[in-house]
Amino acid sequence: MTELSKNLQHIRAARGLRQQDVADGLGISRATYANYEAGQRSPNNVMLMKIAALFQVRVDDLLGFQPDDSRLLPEEISLLERYRRLPASKQEFFSRLVDFELQENLKVDSKKASFSKK
Repeated sequence: MTELSKNLQHIRAARGLRQQDVADGLGISRATYANYEAGQRSPNNVMLMKIAALFQVRVDDLLGFQPDDSRLLPEEISLLERYRRLPASKQEFFSRLVDFELQENLKVDSKKASFSKK
């Protein structure tokens, strides 16, 4: 299985889409798209650009190009995608929840540090 095929599977699943949904969006058969995910066929450059546009990612992301270590992990991408689908009020709530959890972790870490000094 190629990096492309793994990425296609992951991105499609993260968006809750079926292979048929993606194939319909690209104007190709489900079998053709399934072959891309299975690594049995490779899309040409035009199709790669269509897939990237459909998934709203860069072609580099589909191909697994990693110019540096700042690339997000698949689970981070999935979390970000779900966050973006939330209404603004829920995004604000989520941000406050994350801030709260970070503060709680700082408290726990400082308690651990004070116990280790004794």
